Amino acid sequence: MKADEWKSWVLVYSPVLLKPVLPSNMFNGWMHYVKACRILVKPSISFIEIDQAHRYLQEFCQSCEDTYEPKVLTCNMHLHLHLHDTIRDFGPVYGYWLFGFERYNSLLKNNKTNRKDGFETTYMTKFTADAYKADYVRNTLSCPSLIPFLSLFEKLTSTTAPITTYATYAPTNQQPFRLQQFVDSSLSRAAPIKGNEPLPPSTFPLQSLKESTMSDIDYPQLLDYYKIAYAMPNLISYHDARLSQYFVNNRITKLKSIDLLGQTYIGNNSSGKRGSLVQAFFRSSNGRTSSLYTGQIQYLFIHSFTLPPHPNHRASTLHQDQHVFAYIRWYNLTNDNEHRNEGIAICLPEFSADNYHSILPVHHIHLEVATAVDVTDMNEERMLVIPMPKKYYA
Repeated sequence: MKADEWKSWVLVYSPVLLKPVLPSNMFNGWMHYVKACRILVKPSISFIEIDQAHRYLQEFCQSCEDTYEPKVLTCNMHLHLHLHDTIRDFGPVYGYWLFGFERYNSLLKNNKTNRKDGFETTYMTKFTADAYKADYVRNTLSCPSLIPFLSLFEKLTSTTAPITTYATYAPTNQQPFRLQQFVDSSLSRAAPIKGNEPLPPSTFPLQSLKESTMSDIDYPQLLDYYKIAYAMPNLISYHDARLSQYFVNNRITKLKSIDLLGQTYIGNNSSGKRGSLVQAFFRSSNGRTSSLYTGQIQYLFIHSFTLPPHPNHRASTLHQDQHVFAYIRWYNLTNDNEHRNEGIAICLPEFSADNYHSILPVHHIHLEVATAVDVTDMNEERMLVIPMPKKYYA
């Protein structure tokens, strides 16, 4: 596309420069493309969805032919109409598309080789070796009984964070991990998840920081969480620890990040990286429906809580003291459902007040999201929330 053509395209499409002059036929044509992409990048896809995406791409190509000059159309647009056959032959596109491969080629070309030959081959050989080492560790570390071999695995992989504390390991007497149960726990808050249930073996070793104290601003949320999760309203704060040996302490171990089935989540940190934007289900006040809320992870942490004797809880050796949480600040919802059919939620770009919902077991994280700021005709800012597809890597 030439420079003058690009400028005219921006003038038509920019929501800031010329809003809302966007012709409806052009908008609908590009929405067909967006809908097709949302289907095609899914980690799993049905034959019905393949046909649906193909119809969207047909509509998009037809609208481009009607709207633009023939010289604007590209060979890629022709290939759009062959994707449905390709997916039937080879499966979902993330398994074979070449953008990642081309990206690595770009990285190789940008490395300084001092005019010596063979560097690309050496670099790629090391890269693939490290990748396969990580796969080997994930496949081998399938149960806590292999903890004694962690030091060997650490030498095999290229990780730089040493494993130094027991908190980085999976508890040795924990119940076996069940993939379907873990996946289901993120689909509804109806599941009785407290945060100490088994995590995927590939999550370990946890990359933990030093133990620290939780701030007195965040601590009340943690105390309230345990009171509600364990139905024990009389749990006492660490401030009153002299009254009982059973209290909710304020000692936590923060995590650099956590890997859940191949998806890595992070919190805010001193390097300037913002925490992952995620969605999770919460039950309504009537307990009959669930709604998705969007929030930002402030930090990930491990907390130990010993279950005190209580008539409502049988003494059980299966209770795990170690809980893994994300401290999340949630965005305020709006009643605007304008883009619901496009799979886009709308929030206000401001956080709601923290409460016990800010303490979220990592098992309940549903999806990561992408966001964009939108300005209404009344000059009010809104935040558009777009769920990102998730591929499970067990």
